[in-house]
Amino acid sequence: MSSSTFETTIQTYLENRAKTDSLFAETYKKANKSIKECCNYIYSQARKFAKGSNSVGIDDATVYGWAVHYYDEDDIKVDGVESRVEVATPEPASVEQPKPQPKPVQKRRRGEDNSLQLSLFGEL
Repeated sequence: MSSSTFETTIQTYLENRAKTDSLFAETYKKANKSIKECCNYIYSQARKFAKGSNSVGIDDATVYGWAVHYYDEDDIKVDGVESRVEVATPEPASVEQPKPQPKPVQKRRRGEDNSLQLSLFGEL
């Protein structure tokens, strides 16, 4: 996902949230905030989350939460952050269902009758 696609995704989320949340709609109008800087804030948070690693997996809810937080707080300073975003959609795990095991069949010996015979007179 390119930076501009990422920015568009974040912007779309925030615009939809502003339509349904009147309090956030006011926050989203702040003149000192921008989508570009918001995405840089998200990148910086992801870097902190990665703790020095070159990659990190972060769920959508966390990323969107950082975006909202950026607009909520007035004192957030964002420095230049190197950014490269890749989105990986988890593949559904293909779980193989265990095959039903046939029930063991007892072998009958010749001349042996293992079945019960019902009697009309109540005796077995």
